[in-house]
Amino acid sequence: MAFGISGAGEDAEAQFFALTGAAPAVRAADGDAVLDGHLVEIKRASSATLNQVRATKYITLAALEVGTGVWYVVPAHEVVRAVGRKQRGQHTENPFESATLSLRNLTAFRVPDPSGLREAVLAAAAAGENHPRLHDEMRRVLSESRRLADETLARVRALLDEP
Repeated sequence: MAFGISGAGEDAEAQFFALTGAAPAVRAADGDAVLDGHLVEIKRASSATLNQVRATKYITLAALEVGTGVWYVVPAHEVVRAVGRKQRGQHTENPFESATLSLRNLTAFRVPDPSGLREAVLAAAAAGENHPRLHDEMRRVLSESRRLADETLARVRALLDEP
């Protein structure tokens, strides 16, 4: 098993691939897996907290609760709803960029049997696609965040370059 933030979810990803037949995503920035053309973010929860949930990706979230082996599958629009209740993000002002979520608040998305994980993910992906305006808004939020980052980096770097 890999350790550290970048490799912490590898065991959950391996289980997800085995249970669903999904493939790894081409670009990590897009998500962790592709299942029948749908991107999926896979999280491993060793506690009741999911870290670095990025609502701006607007993709299905699948989370493995390590101690119990229970899976949760959250449609993209419900990820946005859960994150939208927060005043700020995880290590950022904007909660949509990165947030923590509690599994205790996601019990409605619990998958009762791992053999149903594939179907749960496909149903969640379809449900998320029913909210195209929300998807567009998350694209806009991400674009504005990138623009703000570029602008502030340019201003601060200019100040740092002053004699």
